[in-house]
Amino acid sequence: MMRGLSFLLFSILFLINIISCSCTTDNEFEYSASIITCIPTDESGNLLIKQKIKPLNGMGNGPLYWFQDNRFHIDWRTAFEDLNIPIIRYHDVEFTNEKQNEAVNVSKIFPDFNADASLPESYNFEATDTLLSTASHLKAKIIFRLGENIKNEWYFAGNNTPPSDFKKWAYIVERIIAHYEDGWDNGYHYTNILWEVWNEPDNKSCWSGTIEQYCEFYKTVCQHILSKHPNIDISPAYALHQKNRLKIYKCIKENNLRINHCFVHVYTHDFSSSKNRVEMLRQELQYYGLNADLILGEWNFYSPNGNMEQTYDFIQTQQGAAWVAKQLVHFQAIEELKGAVYYASDMPGFWTGLYKLDYEKRNIVLLPTYTVFKYFGELYRLGNEIMLEHIPKDIYALAASDGKETGIMVVNYSSKVKKISIQIRNMPIINKAIRVKDKIYEPKNGIISLSLEPYDVSYININEINSSLTKLEITTEALHLNKAKE
Repeated sequence: MMRGLSFLLFSILFLINIISCSCTTDNEFEYSASIITCIPTDESGNLLIKQKIKPLNGMGNGPLYWFQDNRFHIDWRTAFEDLNIPIIRYHDVEFTNEKQNEAVNVSKIFPDFNADASLPESYNFEATDTLLSTASHLKAKIIFRLGENIKNEWYFAGNNTPPSDFKKWAYIVERIIAHYEDGWDNGYHYTNILWEVWNEPDNKSCWSGTIEQYCEFYKTVCQHILSKHPNIDISPAYALHQKNRLKIYKCIKENNLRINHCFVHVYTHDFSSSKNRVEMLRQELQYYGLNADLILGEWNFYSPNGNMEQTYDFIQTQQGAAWVAKQLVHFQAIEELKGAVYYASDMPGFWTGLYKLDYEKRNIVLLPTYTVFKYFGELYRLGNEIMLEHIPKDIYALAASDGKETGIMVVNYSSKVKKISIQIRNMPIINKAIRVKDKIYEPKNGIISLSLEPYDVSYININEINSSLTKLEITTEALHLNKAKE
């Protein structure tokens, strides 16, 4: 009911705003003060690379969902291919299907803690095998959280209790690693897994023990795993509070443990200070002589007043999609940030802004944020960030090129229509095929002109006129809840 009232109030205010704007033509739109300049090449035609487009379009969980009767019933791998997803982090797997889930969580893979951990028959790898095999076929890196789903008493049950026997738990997860990296128990030889030990150890919903207990836990687990897998990519979970992170780093330093990555978790309404946050995290690591890649392991919008209903509602909107696009532009500019994982792909109506479910038609209804990740996925495919200059206020933009094809994502993060122009320096576009939001576009006098609606996100593709254009259309396969393969 509250959700409906919020939507009604928003609709009334929106209509009032439209009416008031129609009475004052000066406020209908704003022209940009300058022409955005895109510089893909130098005067000799050599590609000018600013930096690589980073894997910032990672996803939490997927692309298989809803495990029941020994198989996943929803297969969304077509969409993951469409989005060029480079990283998948597995945590809170099947969160809304906890009782049926058999994947990823250690208590699901090794269901009887009293069983003999040396025996293959004590393990149930089937569901996790299916997930990781699918992710690997998508050529995505995997962040595998060794631990349990969050325990929210107000919702679906997880497990926040520290293991009763740290040494046995360490042995169990080492066998899990051996299954996926060394082929143990008819397993695999994956080289694309980043192992993360537990989740948020100073969040009582994830770890009910103390941070000191977690440090001892990580010491026990890490030492045992390193003794068997000396070249493994392994890291502790991210602690939310600085004092607790420093305790973990001190433990790592004093015991010669390992931290390959710092998996940062941030939920906020404003990521503009992310550069300062990342620099602070780097300094924390350096204080103890540690070096680790900084990856946003979880990120999403969080209402400034802490209201969860407003948070979830915003995530589903066009403004929420523009907010995501704006943050991706911010993240790309942070030199120390090496990747990011959006939380999450499997919580429609809550943390997922990609789609909602139409249960009657058994369809996925795509939301605006899906298109944003589609655009960024195209930039990631092109690979090389190129220079953009003279970007006006409230406009955020990012461009990439592979030397033949160029893509530009443009975001209007304002409540006004913005009319902007883009010129391409050192690359005549008169003989190029140009599409704007996948529609053929004819530039005038070498200028691409756009009219961006409030909170609009647009994508420009510039390609050779005789090449097969990159199509940004969304296929019906991406919309349908496909039956997962048996």
